[in-house]
Formats: sequence, structure tokens, C-alpha cells
Amino acid sequence: MDFNSIDVKTYDKLTFGKCIKEQRIEKGITLRKAASGIGISAVYLYDIEKGARPAPINNNLDIIYKIGSALSIPEDQMDTVIDMACFSHGYHSDIEMYLSQCPNARKFIRRASELDLSDDEWENLLKEINKRQEVKTLRKVRGKRNL
Repeated sequence: MDFNSIDVKTYDKLTFGKCIKEQRIEKGITLRKAASGIGISAVYLYDIEKGARPAPINNNLDIIYKIGSALSIPEDQMDTVIDMACFSHGYHSDIEMYLSQCPNARKFIRRASELDLSDDEWENLLKEINKRQEVKTLRKVRGKRNL
């Protein structure tokens, strides 16, 4: 399953669970095995897949990342998975928390909104941020090697 191919306009409160179930079945992973790999009960995962419970979101999204790992979801598709998980709650808690703690991030978003940036312009900004993230990751790796 390619999570990035899912149109954001089609998200509803059931989208996350349906997609997780489809990925699990596509990978040939049983409900119990997936739940065990994520560290949640099979009943809880079943409820998520059926849309009876929203995605398990916490401050750092660690359960969502465990779902991604357990179901072998490619890293380049995890942003879409996170968006679907947040949408199951009706808001993006991870972004809201960050924005509430960082005044310059709020200013940045407001200025971008005022400029009515196109998706291509956002993509260019994202590429720049990704470059910085790669440099930061390399520094961490090099630092660990030198210990």
C-alpha cells in the first residue's frame, strides 16, 4: 500500500484504521502479531482498525512510529500516516503542541499563509528543512562514533 497516494480530501475518522488493516493484511501479519510488535493489545488494535477508537496519539507519536515499524511502512510515507492518525482525532496534536511552544513557528506559518504559498513553494521550504535535518543527524552519528 502506498500511503502517499491517499488523497487528504478522502480522510475521515475511519481512514487511519482502514489503511493500517490493509497494510497489515498486505504484509501477511496477523492482528495478534502486529499488536505484539507495537506493544498494544490485539483488542485495542482491532478497535483502531474498525474505527471504534481513534489512532493512539501521544506527545511524541511513539506508538504511531511503532505501528510504522511493525507494518514495515516506508519512512517516506510516515508523514501521511501521522496526518491520518491526527485526523482521526480531528486535529494535529503534534503540530499544535509545537506551535504552542514556539512563537517564531507561529509567526512563520502566519507569514506563509499571508503569502498564500503554493505547494511547490512549500516543497522547496521542506527540502531546505530536510537538508538541515540530515546534517543534524550526521552530526549525531559522528558524535556517537567519537565516544
